[in-house]
Amino acid sequence: MKNYPIDTYRFITTGNKIIALTTYAGRTIRGIAKCDPRDGFDMEKGKKLAAARAAVKVAQRRFDRSCLKLVEAEDAVDRAGNHLVKMSRYQDDAYNAMIAAEDAVQALVAEM
Repeated sequence: MKNYPIDTYRFITTGNKIIALTTYAGRTIRGIAKCDPRDGFDMEKGKKLAAARAAVKVAQRRFDRSCLKLVEAEDAVDRAGNHLVKMSRYQDDAYNAMIAAEDAVQALVAEM
C-alpha cells in the first residue's frame, strides 16, 4: 500500500471521524475516515486512510481530465490533418494554374 505524505493534507478531527483536505484545480477535495465505535481509535491510521481516500478522488479527477484532454488533442490532430489535405490540394491547384498560365504565355509568344 502506498503511503501518502500526510503533511500535504490538512486534517479536521471530530469525534471518531477524520477528514483530510487537499486541493486539485482550485477545488477542495476531502477524504474521510471513520472509526467504528467497536474498534480502537488510532489518529495516525485514520489520517493515512483519509489522505489515501482523498488521493483516490484527486487521481480520479486527474484521470477524467486527461480523458477530456486526449479527446481534445485527437480532435486537433484530425483538424490539422484535414487542413493539411486541403492545403495540399490548394498547392496542387495553384501549381496547375501556374503551369497553364505559363503555357498560355508561351503559346501567345509563339504566335507572334
